[in-house]
Amino acid sequence: MKTNYFYQVLFSLFITSSVFSAENNSAKEPVVISGTKFTYPLVEQWIAEYQKVNPNANIKLATKANAGEKSDLSIIAHLPSQSELQPKQEIIYAGRYALLPVTNNNNPLLVAVAKKGLNKKELDKLFFEVVDYDSDEPIQKSKFRANIYSRDNQACASTALAGHYGHQTSEIRGKKVLGDDIYLLSAIKKDTIGLTYNNLGYLYDINTRILKQGIALLPIDLKKEAKTISTGNLDDVLNVLEATKVETIPVEKIGFIYSDQNTRKEVSEFLKWVLSDGQKYNHAKGFLNLDKQSLAEQQNRLSDRFLSLK
Repeated sequence: MKTNYFYQVLFSLFITSSVFSAENNSAKEPVVISGTKFTYPLVEQWIAEYQKVNPNANIKLATKANAGEKSDLSIIAHLPSQSELQPKQEIIYAGRYALLPVTNNNNPLLVAVAKKGLNKKELDKLFFEVVDYDSDEPIQKSKFRANIYSRDNQACASTALAGHYGHQTSEIRGKKVLGDDIYLLSAIKKDTIGLTYNNLGYLYDINTRILKQGIALLPIDLKKEAKTISTGNLDDVLNVLEATKVETIPVEKIGFIYSDQNTRKEVSEFLKWVLSDGQKYNHAKGFLNLDKQSLAEQQNRLSDRFLSLK
């Protein structure tokens, strides 16, 4: 009898230990984030600051080393079509970014268009080529000599740029640069008539807040209230773009795609923090905040979606 009692106690301890171990391992399971690479500096900052106030949080960005690991959150930096979202997937937007046209700082075009700046129609002709095979009319080309560099057609920045001008990504002119958006700057630094678009976090040194060496903003047509964009530092540009809409500058949202079925409490808590305390780090990395109305909408959507999570 004593022997049977001993084995019963031992068995109970084994079960309890197994359950505790499973719960403990589940609690330590990381929240994995993947997606658009140019947003990583901001997301890394969010993660670092979140873990300061939540030391037990286990959140990490996907890297090449863990590329096969399933992501809980996927960062997207363009408005997705319905075909891009899987069933039961949702998006929470957490910030915005702007794209500015830039060139080599020795480009003769800088002097040629310095007085008036290029308007939206002229920028359209520079960066896009629309081929109508059913028309006998010649293709309208820009009067300015330039080599255009852009990302591949599937890249978020290409999608945002094309969408702003009412085009398809396949209509962007020039040479496609593979890899991260930062390589676009390397391309124009080697080409005195090279032109491209890029996000503020890559164009400006986030420490000094001034434009990086070797490049110059392409002069664009700006209204009086937006003139600071041409001469100001990164903070000036962010403040102007948050205060006014500029037709020659694409501004797009960044967001997190998540599964409505498989999301854990750790994910929802992180997203709630990003939409509250996390917003104060957007500017530091060259990203715009959501406007107050949009931010409130995202917070309400998040609360509604994850109300049942404990």
